[in-house]
Amino acid sequence: MKKQVAIAALLLVWNTHSALSQEWKNLKCYQKETGNLTLQQGCWLKKDRKKQNDAWKQANAFNISVENGNLKYKTISQIRDFYAWFDAERKRQGHEIQWISVAGIVTRQLSKLDAGIIRFLIVRNKEVVAFGNEGSQKVFEFAYPRLREVYFSKNLITGTDADQWDLAYGTAEQCDILEPLYRKLSPRALRKLDRMAKGKGLFTFGVPKKMRYVGSIEDCHDRVQHGMDKILPLSPSFE
Repeated sequence: MKKQVAIAALLLVWNTHSALSQEWKNLKCYQKETGNLTLQQGCWLKKDRKKQNDAWKQANAFNISVENGNLKYKTISQIRDFYAWFDAERKRQGHEIQWISVAGIVTRQLSKLDAGIIRFLIVRNKEVVAFGNEGSQKVFEFAYPRLREVYFSKNLITGTDADQWDLAYGTAEQCDILEPLYRKLSPRALRKLDRMAKGKGLFTFGVPKKMRYVGSIEDCHDRVQHGMDKILPLSPSFE
């Protein structure tokens, strides 16, 4: 009985890891931990993602076909690179929606929080770091089923329909998904976030002038307008 319980516990640990984490440091680590010689569907190596190679693309194509596929992407950098893959795919398919380019560019900025030196020496605010991580995951959770719908749709979203899709999506993202997180931030954290977004002080070097925020960081409609007016024109550089 004890042996059966132990085996069940091991299976649970493996299934949890398999469901929640698909990036592996290298093939040797994957083989050692899983016992598999080759990568299973939906898995990729870190170097695959870095190189944006076929293994990475195939993993994304598989993961977007399954429920809760977003849970396989654990870091802001992984989410950033998924957005880049999806944006290339929707263009290939002929969709003209563009807000995912906005999400990708913003996430590319936030992915700097994955680096310890940025978190501890530049940002130096645990609340802002937690906000960046939680916000990225919340938005990705919101985005995933909608991106799946677009990816598998037989009807292209173009013209004014695409414009309306972008506005509705961006508004829901900022005013419904992220707004509760902004409201929980302390005044100190909001000031730090405001300085980061506007490229003030040390953040002058990390935020391009074209991306610097204008308006109230606490106003969700200002954030949507920022995305449309300032981030969206930069989308070609996201490719």
